[in-house]
Amino acid sequence: MKTQQGFTLTEVMVSLVISVVALLGLGKAQLQSLKHANNGFYYTQASIHAQNVSERLWLKACEFQQNPAAFTNAAYRASLQPGSRFNLVLPDAFANQMAVEVNWQDSRIEDGNSVSLNLTFPEFCQ
Repeated sequence: MKTQQGFTLTEVMVSLVISVVALLGLGKAQLQSLKHANNGFYYTQASIHAQNVSERLWLKACEFQQNPAAFTNAAYRASLQPGSRFNLVLPDAFANQMAVEVNWQDSRIEDGNSVSLNLTFPEFCQ
């Protein structure tokens, strides 16, 4: 009697099912990785926007300390807005210690879509 060589159909089907499950798992892991990488990119952009606002506030810190109403000027506040994807949140009034927050919408990741910088300005003008 001859011995059979090769694989049976059952062995091939089982290995195919295992391979498909493994590839689907790898695909899902890749999608999660891309989702978090994209959100990390938004976080970096928001950090840059927040730092930009911080530097622009430093330029007018003396003016805001002498005339706090200038900080509430709608045109000035609108000029600080970073763009379409991001939203800048400023306090209602200028203070020597205040927080600047930049947030964004990402439907794939629901929490933590914001960057906040705490700013401290020395008394420039007295």
